[in-house]
This record gives sequence, C-alpha cells and structure tokens, in this order.
Amino acid sequence: MLDYIIYGKIIIDTIGLLDGTVVHNILGGGGPQGAFGARLWSDSVGILTRSGTDIDLDPQETLKGIDVDLEGWVQYTDLPTMQSGMFYDENEYMTPEKRANLELEKEARWENFKNMLARDIPLPLRYSQPKVIHLITEHPHEHMAEVARQLKRNGSILSLEPLIDFREWSNKDEMIEFSKEADIVTPDWPSASRIAGSDAPLKVMKYWSRLGPSLIAVRHGRHGSYTWDSEHDQFWHILPVPVKAVDPTGAGNSYGGGLAVGWHQTNDACQSGCYGAVSAYSLVRQYSLPKMTLELQAEAQELLQSAFESVRAL
Repeated sequence: MLDYIIYGKIIIDTIGLLDGTVVHNILGGGGPQGAFGARLWSDSVGILTRSGTDIDLDPQETLKGIDVDLEGWVQYTDLPTMQSGMFYDENEYMTPEKRANLELEKEARWENFKNMLARDIPLPLRYSQPKVIHLITEHPHEHMAEVARQLKRNGSILSLEPLIDFREWSNKDEMIEFSKEADIVTPDWPSASRIAGSDAPLKVMKYWSRLGPSLIAVRHGRHGSYTWDSEHDQFWHILPVPVKAVDPTGAGNSYGGGLAVGWHQTNDACQSGCYGAVSAYSLVRQYSLPKMTLELQAEAQELLQSAFESVRAL
C-alpha cells in the first residue's frame, strides 16, 4: 500500500520564465508538481492523473523522473492532453491576460477538460488505504473528491489545495464548504485573503482557522506561507528558503505535497510548513520538474533545519 496519494491535472505548459525567456512543451499541472513535493520526503507516493496518449516523450520522461508510482495515471486515445501558458507578474502570480495568447481557444479547452473530468480514474488496489490523500482541485463534487471523502471515512487524512476562482468567484462558496470537510487546507494568498476580507496575514489566518480543518497553510508566493494547527493554536510565518527563482510554476503545488507529508510525519503546523517550503524551493531553481535523486533528498533534509530556525511567530 502507498502512503501518500496526490490527485491533480497533467498540463503541458508554455512558460514565460522570470528572465523573459519562453520555453515550450514542459510537463506541468498540479498532479506532477504536488507529487514531486511529496516524493522529496517519502518513497511511498502515487499519483492519480489523466492525459491523452499524445503526450510527447520529453514530458513522459520528466514524469517518470520524479520516481513516483504511476499506476494511477490514465491515458486516453480520444482526448488530447491539456495545454496552457504560464506568465507571471512582479509577485510571481499568473497573469491570464498574457497567458491567453498562448493557450488553446478557451471554449475548446474547457470542453476537453470537462470530457476528461467526466471519466472516473479507477483507484488501484495499492492506492486504497493511503495515510494521506491530497487533492488539487476546483471541483468539490467530482469523482475523485467523492473518493477522497470515502478514504477519509476509512481513516485517511484528507488534504485539499482548493483552486478557487478569485477573479469571478464562480466556485467560492462550494470550495469553502469543501474546505470545512478536509483535515488540511492550503489555499493561495489571493483567494484566502479576499475571502477573509483582509490583507493582514494574522486576520486571514484567523478566518481560515475557524473553518474546521486541523491544519491551515496559506501560500503567499515569494513572501512564504502562514500556518496554524488546531492542537497548538499558534500562527506561524514560514519564510521561503532563499533562492534565485528561475520559474515559479508549480511552487505552490509542490509546497502542498510536501506539507501533506510533513503533517503526517510531525503533526505540527510549523514543521509541516517547513517541509512545504523546502519542496517549493527544490522546484523553482529550474524550469520543469527536477529528477528525483538521493542527493536532492539529502539536500532537502539539510535545508529542513535551517528553514525551521527561520520561522517566526505571526
């Protein structure tokens, strides 16, 4: 049985790097990025995800290179792999106005995504009793959300990275309700702060801490993250690990995967946030996902203590 299961999309990205360079055909999506963040801390990680059979060799090799179990990867002959463009503002948040120029036509992309989402991912036997199921989703009633609820009833920790539409608020209320069901919730700063109605991190965290999960971690890009857990009832500012970022794509997803493993291993918001911060650091130093190696994991263990020493009470 696998301990940690990550559910999220596979997307092939065109990315505008922070130095202005544009790169193409890069494996992206929350599924692989979240799985990478978890795999940094455990060799018992599986991914539940979808793509077409049209996915090129380079992205396939990148996915295999993060060394997670791929039995939950479903490929369709009749649906193309999703594609997107990723460009960033000065705060390293996506700018959809620029991104749209390189994406597939919006209606066609949405129709393809709905078709993929309508197809259930069979749960492999080795995925049926995880310690943690981590969902990266904007759809609280899709099949995998229901599977995660059942796994929680069977004893798994339910971790949620809620993808909330903070521009149109099309799924705000239902994602807030789903967050109340989870054990771990890690929203991004734009949605978390706007829902809380404040730009003050402590006020934002107090709002989210009242929703019911055991662990809250709000991801705030280059500012780091803020964490809290119900047992210790202390708010923390987790500073980012110092790095010259090349590409922020997937940093939050990687953080969420690391956070979920950290919570299971430590049951402490401060330490869990440090796991997440190191996972994010390990992703942003290059574009595309790094190959998982013993050296990378050893470096992560060394960075964990220094990350913990830099934490501040909020």
